[in-house]
Amino acid sequence: MLALKYHQAWNVGLQQVEPLSCIEPDDVVVDIAVCGICGTDVGIITGSYPVAVSGTTLGHETAGVVAEIGSGVTQFQVGDRVVVNPTYFCGHCRMCQIGNPNHCERKFGTEAGVSYDGAFAGQYLAKENLLIKLDDHVSMEEASLTEPLSCTLTGVDKLGITHTNIRAVVAGAGPMGMLYIWALYERGVKAFMVEKNESRMQFAKDNLPPECQLYSDFDTALMQEYGDQSTLIDLCVDTTGQLTEYVFDHLAPGGKLLNVALKDKHASLDIMKIADKSLSVIGSIDSLNNSFERAYAMIRDGVIPVGRLISQTFAFKDYQQAFLIVGCDLTAKAQVPLNTPNCKVLIRISDLK
Repeated sequence: MLALKYHQAWNVGLQQVEPLSCIEPDDVVVDIAVCGICGTDVGIITGSYPVAVSGTTLGHETAGVVAEIGSGVTQFQVGDRVVVNPTYFCGHCRMCQIGNPNHCERKFGTEAGVSYDGAFAGQYLAKENLLIKLDDHVSMEEASLTEPLSCTLTGVDKLGITHTNIRAVVAGAGPMGMLYIWALYERGVKAFMVEKNESRMQFAKDNLPPECQLYSDFDTALMQEYGDQSTLIDLCVDTTGQLTEYVFDHLAPGGKLLNVALKDKHASLDIMKIADKSLSVIGSIDSLNNSFERAYAMIRDGVIPVGRLISQTFAFKDYQQAFLIVGCDLTAKAQVPLNTPNCKVLIRISDLK
């Protein structure tokens, strides 16, 4: 079967690998239908997020069909349509025991698409407890957004939202930004969005929640929303990693800044202001507190219309074109400006439905 292998920055490509088989009793081999491109994949390829192990198969936002089950598997059978939770946790280390399984101390060697072979391949070797059986009406494409939505719910949980009439903004109209603005909307918060890339804006403007507005810069947004660009805001989700200092200076007392961008960037913050204004600067990553199961339920029940956020789907052989859409030019080995309206880009690994 084919797998998209990472070797080093800008050195990735399709290669033939052996089909997978169950080893442990709780193993499940999944034939992959579709896998989404994540910002993590782009960061690994470009070298801006140098975490992947050479020789690893990339990809972790995926769904497919059970092809083989281990001797101890009881919840699934061959032919079941499933979505894969790629966030392994041992359940026994200190991080798992104190409620942080997303930072499991045994993550190395188990993290899909980073240190463990991921899902840009014909098959993926999963664990029984990390699969959910799909309802018939949920497409493989929709199911593949369960993982990024679960990461979004983890972050929204950390915000501890108790009031809906707050001033809120989401920075960045990429897949995570769009998922966050919809997740906030589901909690009763009508945030506005800031995005400067015209291609991302073009897609986002038609796919925002009702009454949520889109702007090209913060000052204009504050003026249009509140009539004064010095207005302080209560909540900002920054998916870009570029706006920490700006947003920090615009937080109202009790304000919260959630950063979910994996960017190698540093910011200077006023410690006095953090204490004096009761400010919170929060980070979030991966699935936590049953967020994967909750994310699937929201997709299943149509609470968040993830299908609207899928902008393009490419065949596996056209993976280079798929990555180019998100600004990753594998041929030129360079990041390039986004020039096509896009949000979540998927790669179809097979014709499984």
